[in-house]
Formats: sequence, structure tokens, C-alpha cells
Amino acid sequence: MKSPLTFPDALYVHLPFCAALCTYCDFASEVYAAARAQRYLDALEKEFRARLGALKESSADTVFAPRTIFLGGGTPSALNIPELRRFFSILKSQVDVSRVEEFTIEANPGSTEPAKLDYLLKECVNRISFGVQSFQPHLLKLLGRVHGASQGREAVRMARAAGFTNVSIDLMHGLPTQSHDDLRRDLDEALALETDHLSAYGLIYEDGTPLKTAVEKGTVAPLPAIEESAHYSTVMETLERGGLPQYEISNYARPGREAQHNLVYWRNEAYLGVGVSAASFVDFERTVNFIAMDNYMKAAESLGNAIETRETLDAAARARESLILELRLARGIDPNEFASRWGTNPLFDSNVVATFFTEGLMEKTADGRIRITRRGMPVADGILSNFV
Repeated sequence: MKSPLTFPDALYVHLPFCAALCTYCDFASEVYAAARAQRYLDALEKEFRARLGALKESSADTVFAPRTIFLGGGTPSALNIPELRRFFSILKSQVDVSRVEEFTIEANPGSTEPAKLDYLLKECVNRISFGVQSFQPHLLKLLGRVHGASQGREAVRMARAAGFTNVSIDLMHGLPTQSHDDLRRDLDEALALETDHLSAYGLIYEDGTPLKTAVEKGTVAPLPAIEESAHYSTVMETLERGGLPQYEISNYARPGREAQHNLVYWRNEAYLGVGVSAASFVDFERTVNFIAMDNYMKAAESLGNAIETRETLDAAARARESLILELRLARGIDPNEFASRWGTNPLFDSNVVATFFTEGLMEKTADGRIRITRRGMPVADGILSNFV
């Protein structure tokens, strides 16, 4: 029987086009152009054939039938319906979607329309994630978002009306000029829309982005660290009161609506990634495709394979990586189960765990699980860095 630790049960596809590039984003993305989209889909088809062919050979299966599919980007909804039709034709020629339990697409409120939503539902997409980021006009302008506050609300309502029963939105906190009242209004808006899932991300100033450049030039002032921490605590408390308890450092969901695809990542199970910059983790080998768009398309067009880097993790590295990923989850880890699964538990060898327990940043639950506490969640990245 194939193990989810080595053989992928999840598929990620990167569709890199956007209506405009946001000031904070360093993902592999570019402004939509019809000719580029056509060439990209051609290259994607060749990579699909090559990667799925190799996967089938290694498993002796005739088809790849994942349990979850995630279309990310970029903004996949930037593609028009004929382009989406072409994409789904490529996908279904290579992938058996009959086993899919969760099929997610990321969408921009500004590129959401009833006809597109109807088409996605017809193609068995059953979860939609809107990159709202904020409902405050001045913050949307700061982030370079092309949609307005009203479009964020309308997109969620439109998805519900179309028939989507699993709707997620992204919000950001810790933004320059973002007040506590701004954040509370955003959270209240999200709860009023009765979204099933919410990802709340603290702003990171990525190198090479317009927002990082503005900070370096002094034209934008980052929020003080103490305010960023207060924002994080407000997010946790407000969403839990609103019925979306935290289940991962940046993610909140109504019970049963946790993102199943992302849980594959946090459990460090195998997954296949296709498209520019897409990562895969198959048979304990981590690969990443070319990040530069032209390099990706040239490689896929000529070779099918567009992998730029490869790394095979040994047992110790797998255990360390898995510990860091699983401790992101609010449920934490069962030490014995973890050791049985990975052959060791780095927590047993760490001399900092006792300190984190004493400081109230980590705890052992009544059933023996070890997890980061609510007090520790705002500084979780610092805690996890000790296990690298």
C-alpha cells in the first residue's frame, strides 16, 4: 500500500497571472497577458505529462488520483473561461479527479464573476479562497490591491449564491498605518460574511518588493513590534469568539473546515507541485521548479521536466522538518506517535523545551501532546527556529 509519507496524495498547480502585482508579494507572478497565458498553458501541459508519467512509473498505477487539489498563484481566477477550460482539459487528461475531496482555487475579488464561479463548480472545484487582505480602502491602496472593499464583500456573497459551501478569505495584519480599529473592522466584516475559513497573515517585508523598498527609503514606517504582537492576539481572540478557532499559526476555521490540502504540508506528507516555482515532496525528495517564468517555460517546453533544485532529506532532517511543521498546528504533536512515525523526536534532544515550558510558551496537554501555547503563538517562529 502506498504511504502518504512517500507517495503524493495532494496536487498543487501554480497559475502565475494577476491583474496587477501587489506591493508586498514576491511570489512567482506576472501581469496577465493573453499570449503569455497561452504559452504558459502549453508549457504546463508538457510538464504535466512528464511529471505524471514519471510518477505513474514509480507507483505502477495507471492514473494519479489525488485526494486534494489546490490551484494557487498568482491569481488563478485571472484566467478567462476559455483559458480555464483549456487548463481543466489538461488537468483531466492526466489526473483522475474522482477521489478529490477538497478542490481549492485562489481568487481575487476583482476577477470574480457569476459565470466563472458557475464554470468552476461544474469542474468540481468545491472550495474558493479569496485574497481580500483588508476591507479598508487605504490599506488596499497601500498593498496595491486592484479590488475595492465592496468587491471583497460581494465576491463572498457571489460565491455563496453560486453554490460554494466552503469559502475562505485571506486577511493581513501588522500593516503600516493599520490601526487596531482597522483590524477589528476587518475581522468583524469577515465574521459577518460567515466565511468558513480565514487565513490571517502578518506582513513580511520581502526583499525586492515595492513595500520593502519604501521602508528602506523611509517613505513607509513599519508597525512597531509590540503593535504587531497585539494585532496577532486580537486576531486569535476575535476569531475564536466568532466561531473560527485557530488550528495553525495563521489559520482559523469552523470545525470541519480546516484546509485539508495545507494539512498535508504541515504533516509533512508527500505532495506533487506543477508549474513555475512549484515545490514537490515525493519519496523524501524535495524539488522546486524554476522560479523565473521564462526559464520555467523554456525547460518545460524542451524537456517537460522544469525542476531547478533537488534535495533528498535523510532521516534526521525529515524529523527536524516535520517537528517544525507539525508544531505550527494548535493541536501540537504526540511525542510517541511522532517518534514512531519518524524514527526519532528532536524534542527529546532539545535543551530549550524545558525553558519554553517554564516561560509558558509551550505545554503538555492532559492527553500527553506537546504544543505551543496561546501565549507562545505570537512568537512561534522564534520558538520553532530552535529546532532547525
